[in-house]
Amino acid sequence: MKFEARRTFPESGSGTSCRVAFSLIELLVVIAIIGILAGLLLPALVRAREQAQKVSCINRIKQWDLALILYKDDNDDYIPRESFFPGGTAINSWAQSQNALAGDVWYNVLPPKNDQRRAGSYAPTALRGEFYDRGLLFHCPRAVFPKDAASSSYVYFSIAMNSKLIISPQTTMKFSAIELPSSTVTFLDGRLPGETKVDPASPSGNEGQPSVYATRFVTRHLGRGTISFADGHVELIAGKDAVAGGYAIFPQRRTIWTADPRLDPNTAEPN
Repeated sequence: MKFEARRTFPESGSGTSCRVAFSLIELLVVIAIIGILAGLLLPALVRAREQAQKVSCINRIKQWDLALILYKDDNDDYIPRESFFPGGTAINSWAQSQNALAGDVWYNVLPPKNDQRRAGSYAPTALRGEFYDRGLLFHCPRAVFPKDAASSSYVYFSIAMNSKLIISPQTTMKFSAIELPSSTVTFLDGRLPGETKVDPASPSGNEGQPSVYATRFVTRHLGRGTISFADGHVELIAGKDAVAGGYAIFPQRRTIWTADPRLDPNTAEPN
């Protein structure tokens, strides 16, 4: 079988044209070559997209870290609260996010410092879907939200504040109380419902909280998760460097969750 295409080539002393024919085999060879090239390019495109998402997540968490530092500079060195509840042990609802008592929680006081809207401003039912736009600083671009997130009465956060900085019964603390800023966590990728645990032994439940620590740390970026530290730098941390046996590594060394590194974050409240 042949496929013919007409092209006109002037011939000496003649106005006639000649025909160029392509066989089915030749077409199949061309298609095969295109397929091979696509197969070679696709992994590179996927890696490029993952790299872009990784860089974006790093930048977003760094923005929250910088906003925290600006906030403490304006508030006599005190940092914002981590969650609506002092103990930070329950997922915050939309009703709570817009409650006046949540006015000093990080997700409401820090966004204006990043030219972003407060989380509580998305509480009206018609606006909740907008909160899960992955373009917002609130979220890791690789986050996978529950299918019913936009209609749920609970707010899901894919980036969260370290829940071990403020230890009950304190409701806030001075930033200067952090003894090792270069190793002490401020913000991190927080696990959402359905996302894979860093360690199978980590407890289940309360995924999507605005405040988490090692038990709900998630590694969305090729086996690594994004963490910011109190000195302002951000790192991609492998799960094994932050979690062991489902909980924070103790004694604390590379990744420190409490202002006092001698404390055991797995026994200190909240969780």
